[in-house]
Amino acid sequence: YSVIQDEGSLNLLLEKISQANALAFDVETTDIDPMRARLVGVSLAFGEGEGYYIPVGHLEGEQLPWELVREKLSRILGDETIAKYAHHAKYDMIVLARNGVEVKGLAFDTMVAGWLVNPAGRSLNLKDLAWSYLGVEMTTIEELIGKGKNQTTMDLLPISKVAPYAAADADMTYRLVGLLDNKLQELGLAKLFYEVELPLIPVLMDMEMTGVKLDIPFLKEMSKELGQKLQALEEEIYKLVGYRFNVNSPEQLSDA
Repeated sequence: YSVIQDEGSLNLLLEKISQANALAFDVETTDIDPMRARLVGVSLAFGEGEGYYIPVGHLEGEQLPWELVREKLSRILGDETIAKYAHHAKYDMIVLARNGVEVKGLAFDTMVAGWLVNPAGRSLNLKDLAWSYLGVEMTTIEELIGKGKNQTTMDLLPISKVAPYAAADADMTYRLVGLLDNKLQELGLAKLFYEVELPLIPVLMDMEMTGVKLDIPFLKEMSKELGQKLQALEEEIYKLVGYRFNVNSPEQLSDA
């Protein structure tokens, strides 16, 4: 796995990718919500056993300015002749779109394929799929950023720590495609995957990015009115029961 931290290395990498037939991509960010997440880095893989990490949003460490990376990356990720692979592509594509990069030529989503192959599976997490299909035990996100009150964010971690994790994500995604494609063919699910599920991803992405228009002042007024009604109903309940208690407690309500 390699870290791309200078323009020369980036140009060389993109030149190699331009000759490839397929490319797996993944993003590292600060949030699980793609509409709030800040881009920290992009990882790419176009062959088994190799992966490249381009850091752009770490708070420390040598990295290229995103404006430069975006300009160069847009040409590759926007090239429909190169098949694109991702795990949970909708997330990655939204983050990239919000940062000025449009992904074209999406050809496989290992998360969606994993679900079609085994809808009752324990998890659609890339780490679980890598273990199930490749026998590879990957570093979990919790091992990297911690959990609970000790949890940190990707941008605060050193590039050297994030790079192998991120590059592995792209590499494993690339490796899983062939195996999952074979499974889809065996189970007679290829048509459903390629003609229904995959073309739906950009549609869902557009819907999520567009969002739903809300009348905030109306909802605030409605909330105020309903709050007053609820308060009046609670007072009526206390009168009927003869004492005050927590109406929202199933145990106290049961006793009453």
